[in-house]
Amino acid sequence: MGKAFFYSIVFICGLIAVAEILFRLCYRIMRKRPYQFIPRIPFKKMYIEPHPYLPYVSKKHFLCSENIAARFQLNQDKGYKFTELKTNNFRHYNGPDGSRDIVMPKPEGLTRINCLGASTTGNYIFYNGRQYSYPMELEKILKNSFPGNNTEVNNCGQGGYTSAEVLIKFLLDTIDTTPDIVVLYLAYNDLQPSMTDGFQGDYSHAKRNLGEIYHRYEFISKIPYIPLAIWNYLINARTFGQNIRFTLLSAIARKNANIDNDFEGLGTYERNIEHIINICKANGIQVVLSTFCHYLYDGIKDNKEHLKYHEGIKLENEIMRGLSRRHDVPLVDNDMLIPRDNKYFVDSIHFSPEGMQMLAENISKPIINILKTEKVGSLHGKQA
Repeated sequence: MGKAFFYSIVFICGLIAVAEILFRLCYRIMRKRPYQFIPRIPFKKMYIEPHPYLPYVSKKHFLCSENIAARFQLNQDKGYKFTELKTNNFRHYNGPDGSRDIVMPKPEGLTRINCLGASTTGNYIFYNGRQYSYPMELEKILKNSFPGNNTEVNNCGQGGYTSAEVLIKFLLDTIDTTPDIVVLYLAYNDLQPSMTDGFQGDYSHAKRNLGEIYHRYEFISKIPYIPLAIWNYLINARTFGQNIRFTLLSAIARKNANIDNDFEGLGTYERNIEHIINICKANGIQVVLSTFCHYLYDGIKDNKEHLKYHEGIKLENEIMRGLSRRHDVPLVDNDMLIPRDNKYFVDSIHFSPEGMQMLAENISKPIINILKTEKVGSLHGKQA
C-alpha cells in the first residue's frame, strides 16, 4: 500500500512536470516570449471596487502595491515597469507618485487642465528612474512655456472606461474641480459594446457592474498560490483571477464582442462626446479634442480582430473631427501627427515614454494658444 501510494505521487508529480514543460514551450512558441508570472494580489489590496453608478472605480487614497515588469508587446528590452502608485481624492493616479490631490475649492489664480480618457490617458510607465504619463509631460511643457503662471494638469483617466463612463464620472465629480480646460483623448473602448449583439445605447447589453461578481475575487484570493506557470495562467487568464489588472474588463463584460458585426454604437459614442462638449461650454470650460492613434505593428497587422478595431477607430476619428468643426473647438489630429513607429508605442494603442512626450507636445499647442489669447489667470470654469 505504501509503495503504491509513493509511486502514485511520483507519477502525478511527473505528469505535472511534463504539463508544465509543455505549457511553457507552447507559450513561448505561440507568443514568441517566455511566460511571465502574473503576481497575486490579495483581495484586501485590490485597488478597484464597485460603484453604484459606474461599473467600477479605483479606491480613493489607495496604494497599488504592484511593482512588476510591464507586459507590453513592444519595446520589451527597455525594462519598462509598473511601480507603486497611490490614488488621489478623485480616485485617479495624478502626479509623480499618483497621490497628488486635486485641491478643492480651486485655489485663486490657478489654471487647471483636466485630461479625460481611459488607459491611454491614465497609463503610467516607470523608465530610467522616473515615472511617465502624458498629463505629467503636458504639465512640464506648459510650466516651461509659462514660467510665471500657476498651472496644473490633472490625470483624470481610468483604464477601461468608455465614453459613457467618462461622461458619467465627469458629471458626478470631475466637473466639480472647476477646470479651465478639458482635454479629451478617447476611443477604442466604445468599440467592444458597439460590436456586441443586442446593442443598447446605455451599453447595458455589454457591461455589468463589478459588484455582481466582486465576491468571486474574494473567493479566488483564498486559493493557495502554486508556483507553476500553467496554474498561474489558468487561475488568472481563464477565471476571475488573482490580479484584477489582467481580468477586470472580461469580468464586467456580459458578452464577447462579435467582430463580424457592424459598429452599431458610433452614434452613442458621438452623443456622449457631444454631451461633454456641451456641458463644458455651458460651464465656461474650454475643450481640446484629439483623434486616436492605433498602430498596426508587424505582429498584428494581419490580425482580423485588430484590423476590425482599426476600422472602427478610423470612424471614431472622423466623428471627433466632425464634432470639432460643428462646435468650433480645437482638434489635435494625433492620428495624423504621431508616426507609426515602434519607439512611440508599447502595443497597438498605448504609448512609450517617447510617445507620451510627443502626444503631450502636440496637445500643448492649442492649449498654449488658448493661454496666450486669454488673460492669464482669468480662465476659471464656473461651479457646476
